[in-house]
Amino acid sequence: MRRLAFSLLAIVLIGVLPAFAQEAPPARVGRVSFVSGQLGFHLAGETAWSAAKVNYPVATGGSFWTDPKSRAELRIGSRTISFAGDTVLDVTKLDQQVMQLAVPQGRINLRVRTLLEGESIEIDLPRGAVWILQPGIYDIDSGGPDQPERIAVFEGSARFVGGTLDVAVNAGDAAIISGTQTLTAATERATSDAFTKWCRSRDYDERRLAAPYHVSPQMTGYEELDEYGSWRAVPQYGEVWFPRRVASGWAPYREGHWVWVEPWGWSWVDDEPWGFAPFHYGRWAMVEDQWAWVPGEFVPMPVYAPALVAFVGEPGVGYWDAPSVGPAVGWFPLAPGEVYWPSYTRNAGYIRNVNIANVNITTINQMTSAAGSRGAADPPPQVASQNFANRGAATIVPARVFTNAAPVAPAARQIPQQIVQQAARQAPVSVRPPQLTPAFAKAPGTGGAPRG
Repeated sequence: MRRLAFSLLAIVLIGVLPAFAQEAPPARVGRVSFVSGQLGFHLAGETAWSAAKVNYPVATGGSFWTDPKSRAELRIGSRTISFAGDTVLDVTKLDQQVMQLAVPQGRINLRVRTLLEGESIEIDLPRGAVWILQPGIYDIDSGGPDQPERIAVFEGSARFVGGTLDVAVNAGDAAIISGTQTLTAATERATSDAFTKWCRSRDYDERRLAAPYHVSPQMTGYEELDEYGSWRAVPQYGEVWFPRRVASGWAPYREGHWVWVEPWGWSWVDDEPWGFAPFHYGRWAMVEDQWAWVPGEFVPMPVYAPALVAFVGEPGVGYWDAPSVGPAVGWFPLAPGEVYWPSYTRNAGYIRNVNIANVNITTINQMTSAAGSRGAADPPPQVASQNFANRGAATIVPARVFTNAAPVAPAARQIPQQIVQQAARQAPVSVRPPQLTPAFAKAPGTGGAPRG
């Protein structure tokens, strides 16, 4: 049995930014939505497994593994990927058009609610590839050297291609793929078992959700909003969402931690089960002394951002030496109308699309045009000089908490209130994240796939 090797991060106060690219980063990102037991993950280029928590982003290059007694679930927009125990899944490619996964070991259940024109879903197995042809429910077992692969279709239709085989799998059927050098196929009835019943128990009826009337079901995390909050029309912002049962003194981007995820760089992982959509899309505003999430205009294909915040700190550095604290990092949520300017790309189309639901289209077009005409990576001056309505809700922590992926809330409570107030009133604001490097030192452990 493989044990997880947990990351130990050390602070290194030197400049770092993700590779600055002209091309747009992926607009679609998934999340870890459920873990029972242990879910390990590693990123591209890594071998040792670390613990994946709920709301960790799922993107190209990520690999996930459940131990034999665990179950887990990923959600990507309206799609659900459920893991049986002892399963490895590699995210080969994930963007708005393509979802390509590899399952070298174990079993997954896939729920596809929409498959738009131009989109493709491919599941690569040791003996071949499964192509998902329609929305539906699919159960896919990768088998083993002495065990056949099994592709069961409860709803929808699929196609298996491998070796000399090209097999159509229709609703109600299961294709059994056997052999090594020469593959053979047989068909049997698709039947349920304890795992598929568990997957259905985790499913949700989209027809009963209010969220899809306010945000696109392509927005990862939308399905949690109804259970944990309520919607209300507000004259200034339109339809907004209020979280229920938040603690006194709660503020957005305070209950969670920061991680480094390529190609975006510093990314927020929230502790709340509902804490994905409201922290990677939209803006936050105070409405009648309550925090409200403002998704903005309805966008069919919303664009993911790692954290929609501005940072408190010296421009170009993003942190500062706070009295009695030392190197400190602070941030606060962007408000409606305030521009998010990413540090990881200069692609004008991406910058427009990531802002278009919450910023006047003329404003963002003028800003991206101005930035492009200068040929500079830095945002135009009017981005840094925004009003920043939420700066009074700044969260301040020692820089080591930020870089160590440590829980933010306990550390923030230890910061003297006068330091927080001074930062909120006087400290400069940087629209770029701090230039701090996470130094990953994996604990001893074996790398590579859990099974060869």
